[in-house]
Amino acid sequence: MPRTIKNPAVRRNEFITVAEELFIEKGFENTSVDNIVEQMNVAKGLFYHYFKSKEDLLNVIAERLLDEIGSSIASAMEKKGLTAMERFRELTPSNVDISDRSKMIVALFHKERNQAFHHLMEEKASRIMVPAVEHIIKQGVEEGIFHTDYPRETAIALVTTLGSLKKSIPSVSTPEESARINTIMQELSERMLNAKPGTFDGFLRSPPNCARGKIF
Repeated sequence: MPRTIKNPAVRRNEFITVAEELFIEKGFENTSVDNIVEQMNVAKGLFYHYFKSKEDLLNVIAERLLDEIGSSIASAMEKKGLTAMERFRELTPSNVDISDRSKMIVALFHKERNQAFHHLMEEKASRIMVPAVEHIIKQGVEEGIFHTDYPRETAIALVTTLGSLKKSIPSVSTPEESARINTIMQELSERMLNAKPGTFDGFLRSPPNCARGKIF
């Protein structure tokens, strides 16, 4: 059977897609380069034509995921006729696929050997999120539900603080722990934005087995 020759960009994307699926299914540590090339039915050497290592490929997956999240946020910001609170809700990853993949990437980069790249990804994610949150805060000020003279600085503080809080909590928690975390995130958000107590009711609820907040 003749060998199939594909466009390099197409082949590279195939490696990324197949590897990501295997990482989610089997775990990063339990997935070998051999598993990836076997799934694709290609020679092992072809893998190293595109990527230096399995870790290098993981970094590419993270970068691509950030690009997708950025596009999703941009789309949410372009929607017309939304209130500030409705726009906040639009920042919630409505795409379950992206949400699940994000959890996999975050879990992997929490490992000590991945800390440097984890911090780099956090910085890039912050650069995506802060302008969107700033835009919503300005709209909320105009609508009279938020009260701050420093929308950009407040956006930075909000994204940074809630992001740090989420990093400090376990990925799996009891319903009681989840409720406590949600309450803390809600109160912090309302205080930073000088919003009335209860403004974020229902916005930061997480499933019983998940301690991750919905907005950030």
